[in-house]
Amino acid sequence: MTNARCPEPIEFSDIVDYWTGDLSRADEDRIEEHVFTCADCARELAEAKTLARGVAAVAREGRIGAVVTDAMLNRLAADGARIRMFTLEGSGIIPCAVWADDDLVVSRIRADFDQSDSVTIVTRLPSGDEIGRVSDVPVRPGQREILNAFPAADLRKLPATRVQVIVTAQVGSDERTIAEYTLEHGGTFDRLNT
Repeated sequence: MTNARCPEPIEFSDIVDYWTGDLSRADEDRIEEHVFTCADCARELAEAKTLARGVAAVAREGRIGAVVTDAMLNRLAADGARIRMFTLEGSGIIPCAVWADDDLVVSRIRADFDQSDSVTIVTRLPSGDEIGRVSDVPVRPGQREILNAFPAADLRKLPATRVQVIVTAQVGSDERTIAEYTLEHGGTFDRLNT
């Protein structure tokens, strides 16, 4: 958080972990003790919780695509969101589909991101048309996975087709491809009719 009035503001990552219930009990107690004595941070925590509830609602409605964390996915699933997940790793074609009642489709993109500070993830059809782009996704040293959430409602509009996911990074003045994946999108399935 960027609270200039508080001498020890709470980090944004701690706020996210607090919301998702992904903190140790000691860290949870530390944050709660701080916000009980700091009105500025208490107000910012309340604003962050309101924002988080709004993001969760939009995600459940399938209107948002973004890079997310496991903790966020767990929280969304606990709140009733239906999440379909596919792992993109190595080479080959990955079969995938979306169900009529899915809210989000998440790609677990596994690659070596060590030479990058940030990456761009582009999702495109065989025609070259982009159906998704997430730019400037920060990566940490040693990070091997990025979770890219895509609105299931958007994927339900697609016929059965191949979809390419391309991960690039800016290295100096050059854009370097880190990984490419091909998904064989089988279309939309209805649980009641299968």
